[in-house]
This record gives sequence, structure tokens and C-alpha cells, in this order.
Amino acid sequence: MAEDQVADFDIRKSLSMVFATPLVVHDWPNSEPLNSELRELILGKESEDGKNSIKRSNSGGWQSAGNFITWKQSCVNVFRERIESVVSKLLQELIRDLGTDRSFKILIDSWANVNRNGDYNIVHTHPNCMYSGVYYVTPGQPDSTVPHGGLLELLDPREAANFIQVQNTVLDARNFYDNVPGRMLLWPSWVKHMVHPFVGEGERISIAFNVNVIEDSR
Repeated sequence: MAEDQVADFDIRKSLSMVFATPLVVHDWPNSEPLNSELRELILGKESEDGKNSIKRSNSGGWQSAGNFITWKQSCVNVFRERIESVVSKLLQELIRDLGTDRSFKILIDSWANVNRNGDYNIVHTHPNCMYSGVYYVTPGQPDSTVPHGGLLELLDPREAANFIQVQNTVLDARNFYDNVPGRMLLWPSWVKHMVHPFVGEGERISIAFNVNVIEDSR
């Protein structure tokens, strides 16, 4: 057989990742002053309204009502602007060029979360929205000896992903994300996810959010 029948080639020119799931993980710089204000605001609200914690996916912990984005404090405005920036930049990467200018409205629903020792969130999705996400305010002091303690895990949506035999590839089915203050994540709302039990001292404070995107009609 002639050697040129199995010639070398660049796989990158022939490879496409079909059915891709977009995930944004962005660490906002200079977040310490903002997070300090958010922490004080959220813990203050928990103290005032602790008995009225909302129950969604959380087992233990405290969740505010889903109107966090409407709170009038300046730190909430900065938080909202960060969400709008991330969503807008993602849209720029995903939308098809139709040869015309396109504009979108971004609608946000958001709530604060406070988890302490033993608190966690069961596997769930966020219905009735396009994207879901989370922003980390404080990580608490997790016990470093506990695997995945307090970590967000995104679950692979492919039913047969466990058929993969080669480990440590980009196709691995489990993905964990550290509670880095100032980190914002955004993913399609249909992706199942959970938060592992927080084991440690202090408060793990995060702000979850849902996003709907509506294209302006012309």
C-alpha cells in the first residue's frame, strides 16, 4: 500500500465539538470591596428575615427571596452589571451573523445563599430561563480533608458519558468548581448541578441567578 494513502494530517482542521455546552467561568478582578459590601448586606438580610428562608434545592442554609437583583444598594447594581456583561459577551460568541444588527434584552432573577457547616444543595436544574449562574462572595473556611466540600458540581448531560474508557480527557463527566471570591459562572439552565455539603467554619456565601434573553423585534 502506498505511504501517501495514510498521510499525516492536522486533526484540528477536521475536528468539531458537536453538541457543545457553553460554560463561562470568569474571575472578576478587584472584587474585595464589592464582596465585603455584599457579605454585610446578605448577612444583615439573613439576620432580619432568617425565619422566612426560601426552600428550593437547599438542604439547610438560608436563601433570600428571588428579588435580590431589585435591592437598591450600589453593590447590587455592580453585581447586575457584571451579569449583563458576561451574558452579552457570551451572546456575541454564540449568535449567528445574519447581516443585520441584533439587540437583546436581558432579564435577571437572583437570590442570595448562605451555607454553613453541613448545608448543601441537591441535584437540580433551573426551569423557565435560558441561562443559570452563580457568583461567589465568600468561601468560608472549608475543611481541606473533606473531598469536594462545598464545591459546585456540574453533571454531564449525556446519558452514556460513563461509557468513556480513557480517563483525564476533556470528555470526563464530572466537573467541580472552587468557591473563589469574585468568580462568576454561567451555564445553560438545563444542566443539572449540585453543591456538595459544606464542612468547615464560617459562611459560604453565593448569589445564584437566572437569565432570560429576549431579542428586540425590528
